[in-house]
Amino acid sequence: MNTIKTAVAIALVAGTTSAMAATAVETTPAAKVAAAKAQVKTDAAKTATAVKTTAVATQAKTAAVAKTAAHTTVAAKDAVVAKAADAKQATVAKTVQAKDAAAHKTVAAKDVVVAKAADAKQATVAKTVQAKDAAAHKTVAAKDAIVTKTAQAKKTAVAKTTQAKDVTVEKTVAAKDAVVEKAVEVKDATVTTTTEAKDATVEKATEVKQAVAEKADAVKTEVKAEKKSFFSWFKKSAA
Repeated sequence: MNTIKTAVAIALVAGTTSAMAATAVETTPAAKVAAAKAQVKTDAAKTATAVKTTAVATQAKTAAVAKTAAHTTVAAKDAVVAKAADAKQATVAKTVQAKDAAAHKTVAAKDVVVAKAADAKQATVAKTVQAKDAAAHKTVAAKDAIVTKTAQAKKTAVAKTTQAKDVTVEKTVAAKDAVVEKAVEVKDATVTTTTEAKDATVEKATEVKQAVAEKADAVKTEVKAEKKSFFSWFKKSAA
């Protein structure tokens, strides 16, 4: 923008100079006209050089301004980035702190819940053990009562069975004794009868034996006599 304003000003100056030169040509001789033309050329050359110098300076200034602006922009950007990084770090730190605080609270709450659960579990286990022990004691007591009743009933049954057995044994023994006694009586009678019969038989057998013996002796004597007579006859015949 400044370059444009400078060029316009130079052009205005040049136009004014040319107009002045034209006016001078109209009112002065030819030598003055030539001098004026030479002056116009000189002024034009100066003006062109000035414009070029101004343009170069303006470009350099513009470049410097642009460079400065770029540095400023970079610096501003770096500052923004740094601030953003700081803000991010601060946010991250706050988030981490908040997260850590929440984690600690959660852990603490969890520990409390776990502790309460453990206490409740221990209380439940204790109650269960107590109930189990009470049930076991009741069961043992009931079992002991049943065993005692069973033992008493068994003793009573054994006593009754023993009494019944003793009565049965006594009856059996009495019946057996009666049978034995009767059998002994029968046996004694049979023995007496048998003995009497045996004695009669023996006596008769003795008589028969004696008769047989006597008869055998007679036969034997007769046989001996016949044998003696036969040998005598045989000897006589042989002679």
